[in-house]
Amino acid sequence: MHAATATATSARTIAGTLSSHVSRNPMQRHVCQSAFASSAKRSVSILTSSRSTTLFRYQPRPSPRFYSALHQSTRAQYGGRRWGPVTIGLALCPIITFGLGTWQVQRLRWKVDLIENLEERMSLDAIPLPRKVNLNAIEDFEYRKVKVTGRFRHDQEILLGPRTRGDGQPGYFLITPFERTNGSKILVRRGWVPREKKDQATRQEGLVEGEVTVEGLLRTGEQKASSLVPENNPEKNEWYSLDAEAMAKQSDSQPVVVEMILDIPQHLVKSKLIDKDIPVGRSPIVELRNNHTEYIVTWYSLCVATTAMLYILMRRPPPQKKVPQMLPRHV
Repeated sequence: MHAATATATSARTIAGTLSSHVSRNPMQRHVCQSAFASSAKRSVSILTSSRSTTLFRYQPRPSPRFYSALHQSTRAQYGGRRWGPVTIGLALCPIITFGLGTWQVQRLRWKVDLIENLEERMSLDAIPLPRKVNLNAIEDFEYRKVKVTGRFRHDQEILLGPRTRGDGQPGYFLITPFERTNGSKILVRRGWVPREKKDQATRQEGLVEGEVTVEGLLRTGEQKASSLVPENNPEKNEWYSLDAEAMAKQSDSQPVVVEMILDIPQHLVKSKLIDKDIPVGRSPIVELRNNHTEYIVTWYSLCVATTAMLYILMRRPPPQKKVPQMLPRHV
């Protein structure tokens, strides 16, 4: 015990002497203190190796100046801004939304040109429909007014739906084969009837008999609105989308669709048509949805918003790694 105490006292005396010689150079002072601490620790361990318990261990504290240099190194390595997944994703958002907005601008121009072209076709006078229609040219004449003469085949009537009108009332569109006087047969989309008049027995007045002349728009078929729309079932005469090819095959007709026009004000539709069992035909205007302006505003707004968020994020100072400061211990 006395030997260990004497050794520790001698070690502190030597440390004080060495510190006085290197007091002008902080780095040398730290090196000397570290070397002395290691030597003193080994000396104490040797003196107490024959005992079961170590009397004491000298554990020096690091120099505050050395610790400050270590802290600066840590800040230089970890204090800079990191491009993590969130930052990278936020940086990509303005690029993607700007591209989508620009694409919608192009779609808007295309839709406006299409509507103007179709309106110009509808303004032309009706033309007789040829006996044999070139199916490859129908798309070029879509929305063109045509005239056909013949009689309706109500026994082959097809119900398309259920579909709703502008007021949300459910019902069905009537697709009736039309035998022309020249011997050919086409499909005529007569119009819409409410669900309670689905059965022909409830709308006998609207079943036109004899030879008539029909004026309407030349149309193509239509695609399914979405994957939620069921598939057509010709065997059960269930039709959810206008498939001109399949309907023509079932009725032995040409896959040509003429949509009847009824230019009647909306407030007279019920009294003049529905109450008299007459199908409600389409209005003589182009009914194409054009929501591209709303999409443009949405995408460009998101582009501006995400750009502002990215700017704020990049301007914010990066978080500093907090390291506790350790006070020097005087021995």
